[in-house]
Amino acid sequence: MRFLKFLLVIAIVLAALAAGAGIGLRAGRGKFGAVTELKPDFVAVTNAGFNTLFAARVAPGPHVIVFDTSLDPQARPVDALLGALHASRDDITDVFLTHGHYDHAAGAAALTKAKLHLGAGDVALAAGQVNPDALLPMLLGKLLATPPVTINAPMTGAATFDVGATDPAKTVKAFPVPGHTPGSFVFLYDGVLVAGDTMMFKEGRLVPPPRVFDPHHVENTASVISLKQQLANETIDVVCTAHGGCTPKGLGRTLLDDLISRLGG
Repeated sequence: MRFLKFLLVIAIVLAALAAGAGIGLRAGRGKFGAVTELKPDFVAVTNAGFNTLFAARVAPGPHVIVFDTSLDPQARPVDALLGALHASRDDITDVFLTHGHYDHAAGAAALTKAKLHLGAGDVALAAGQVNPDALLPMLLGKLLATPPVTINAPMTGAATFDVGATDPAKTVKAFPVPGHTPGSFVFLYDGVLVAGDTMMFKEGRLVPPPRVFDPHHVENTASVISLKQQLANETIDVVCTAHGGCTPKGLGRTLLDDLISRLGG
């Protein structure tokens, strides 16, 4: 009986925290910080003070690719990236979603002309047909009531995407990392690894995500370790995480190898 009361108290506390956070996120989900340049024609912006998304202009022409889309259904943080690239929504050809959680996929609902790439295992999650596995994200998702996102280009495994660049080296390479969610992917473009929620950058190191947001810690750890092989022949200048930002330029590979080593890989 005492244990049940303890669980009830924990549930009430989590619900209260989620309600407060949900109200704050609803009010601030369209807000964003200053756009920063990772490298020429590759920019980043942080949404609602904690969630970073990215976009790149692909030469020639006005082609733009976007990595994650914020928790704003109106995609205003995406518009900030486009403004920095002197582009419009009509210029977006491809959106690459690291996973289907609302804080990464919600803005995709407003980008109706682009190909929406997402791991097949997360298509139902983005569509609102299933809930996040972790309790706190599930509660926040309910409170935010984000619109469903229909994915038109699901991914089922490692793939390379020609995004129209004249430089043949500038393709988007997708690598599956199931764990944080079943359909999680990381993306490599122009030496930048967009890692989503598979890891964070904190105090100068790449680290695993907090357990409260990582209900499948063992699976996520195994997927991060798998990147040692998946990325063995790739140049990684920068690793960019959704929550914590990017590693310093030139240290991406070193810091990723350090994380994999600490995880046992």
